[in-house]
Amino acid sequence: MDVIYFVKALLKKKWWIIISTVVALALSFVFTMDRAKLYMSNARMSTGFTINDEVKLRDENVNLFEADVKFSNVIETITSPTVISLLSYQLLIHDLTNPKPFRFLSEKERKAPEYLQFNRITGLQLARHKLDSLQMLTSYQPDERKLQEYMKLCKYDYESIRKRLNVGRLQRTDYIDISFGSENPELSAFVVNTLYNEFIRYYRSMRSERSVENVGTFEALVNQKKTELDQKIDALRNYKSSEGLLNVEAASGNELGLISQLEKGLLDEKANYNSLNSSLQSVNEQLEQMNHGRTVYDNNNAAIITLRKQLNQDNDAYIRGGSSDPELADKIKDQRAQLQKLMSSASVATGKTVSKDELLQKKASLEADLKASQLNMGSLQNKIASLRGSVGSYANKEATVSTLQKEVDLAQEEYNRLKEKLNAALDSRIAPPDDFRQTLKGQPAFKPESSKRIIIMGMAGASVFLLTTLGVLFMEFFDSSMKSPSVFEKQVDLKLISTINHADLNRYSIPEVLQKQVPDDDVSHRRQNTFRELLRKLRYEVESSNKAIFLFTSTEPQQGKTTLIQALAYSLSLSNKRVLIIDTNFCNNDLTVALNAKPTLETFSMAPEEVSIDKVREIVTTYNIHGVEVIGCKGGDYTPSEILPRNHLLNYLPVLKEYYDFVLLEGAPLNDYTDSKELVNYVEGVIAIFSSRISLKQNDKESIQFLQNMNGKLLGAVLNNVNDDFLEL
Repeated sequence: MDVIYFVKALLKKKWWIIISTVVALALSFVFTMDRAKLYMSNARMSTGFTINDEVKLRDENVNLFEADVKFSNVIETITSPTVISLLSYQLLIHDLTNPKPFRFLSEKERKAPEYLQFNRITGLQLARHKLDSLQMLTSYQPDERKLQEYMKLCKYDYESIRKRLNVGRLQRTDYIDISFGSENPELSAFVVNTLYNEFIRYYRSMRSERSVENVGTFEALVNQKKTELDQKIDALRNYKSSEGLLNVEAASGNELGLISQLEKGLLDEKANYNSLNSSLQSVNEQLEQMNHGRTVYDNNNAAIITLRKQLNQDNDAYIRGGSSDPELADKIKDQRAQLQKLMSSASVATGKTVSKDELLQKKASLEADLKASQLNMGSLQNKIASLRGSVGSYANKEATVSTLQKEVDLAQEEYNRLKEKLNAALDSRIAPPDDFRQTLKGQPAFKPESSKRIIIMGMAGASVFLLTTLGVLFMEFFDSSMKSPSVFEKQVDLKLISTINHADLNRYSIPEVLQKQVPDDDVSHRRQNTFRELLRKLRYEVESSNKAIFLFTSTEPQQGKTTLIQALAYSLSLSNKRVLIIDTNFCNNDLTVALNAKPTLETFSMAPEEVSIDKVREIVTTYNIHGVEVIGCKGGDYTPSEILPRNHLLNYLPVLKEYYDFVLLEGAPLNDYTDSKELVNYVEGVIAIFSSRISLKQNDKESIQFLQNMNGKLLGAVLNNVNDDFLEL
């Protein structure tokens, strides 16, 4: 149902949509009628950002993200005010020096102050100066400001050129396309080619300046680091020279080797000392035996000691050699056999006897050897201690030298790094500064571009059509009025007994509509027939309700109660029913005025026993329409209980049913007055009238709640003044 509702809303406003679309088409046609013909020229350049097939000074990989950034930077540079200003200078110089300028000023433009105040010679010199120096004009200088104004008059300023210039990357390629459109094909070609040349000139100039700055900066840093490196090397050399440590590692290595040799010599001397001491003890024992009268034999102890000492030395040499010398192994084997033989012979006392003098002489010799061995051991120990102290001082000096050497290495590394950057900066000056190449030169176009008038008109018409349609739907969506029966049923919880469409009652009276006296006009005739049929449905609901006295009320004024009561009364009279209309809307007695009725309701008073139909009919107003009579009221700011007398007419409405088939009362709006609430007690049924053009408010909801609590007296609601498009028949 909602879809149908919106479709009907669009159909209702179809002429708005159609007219808006036609107007948009007409305006787009008018605006494109005088559109100048444009001649387009294209130039194309390669960048080298996405290819890597050239000889490089260093290995480089293509980074697509960096390539995109480079493309954006180049496009921004091409369209920058500086580069376009250089192009503007070229265009102006061409027009001022060439007999065939690109643009001719109109008579009106020649009378402009910008043209009259412009000095061609001064302007030409200034343009050439700015072109050579790659500078932009400034508005602070009077001459430059005049030149800017003249360039704007010739449409050579930044805004005019940028408006028709298009620079962009061809997707997924290495190319940038430059296009420009103007009314002169030669101008278009000149612009795209000159723009590329000026961009290259500006780009390489800026890059050259940056390269010179980089080389100068790196040279200064390299010199500084070289000085620091030399200072640290001198500090290390001076320290070594002052401490006599030209080669700390070699010196410390020699000292450690000497200590090792001395310690080995000390061990050997201790072994010799032990051997001498053992021999001395043996001689002392022999002297002791001789003092006790015993005979002493020579048991070759000295030979055994000498042979054992030689065996130990050869065995140590064999082990140090890795136990791989066979000759030394055989020698050690023979020495062991000799030692065993001597020891066996020494255990047998079969040697020659030894005298006491020989033993004393031998003892004195051994004691002398012991003293000499002690002196040797003391000397070796002193030398070892001295060398160990020297090695400790070498360790401290070596730590100092190591620290200085690390500083030298760090300075050397920083110097080498800056040296590489300096070489790279020098290489960039020697190597080509960029890979830009113009692969397509702009050529003058043979024919102008299509004006695209049909496309523009189509887009304008479609856009306005869609916008108008959306606007209508938007207004209908947020329109809270009860335009259709379905919307009414969603918003109002009342039984809808009838729907009445909008009828042109200003041109035709209600009797003419109901009696088919309307001229045969298609739209009007169809609308009046619908009104008549819908009113017949309401008449049927009233007749089939088995009630005769009805109150017509509403929540707000101007809901169509007066017109609807008249129409229903006339419709009932057509079915041979007697209808009495009583105007009880004291706050607005439109019914009395419309029917020209006598205002007798407030003054009528009669005792119950005197009431009769004849006396009541004396105060009614009758018409030439059979069956319809009216009782009017004076109207005023009062309620029925305040103005009506004790024995007023409303007390005798049941009596009137004996003569009238239906009695119709009009009540005041429920939101603003209490009249209808007082009149409910006198009627059998209540019919609520709602206009399709109102939106429910909070007080409307309170009045609807009152209608719902009427204990069965509410017959239902009537949705009045509905547009034919929303009837939902």
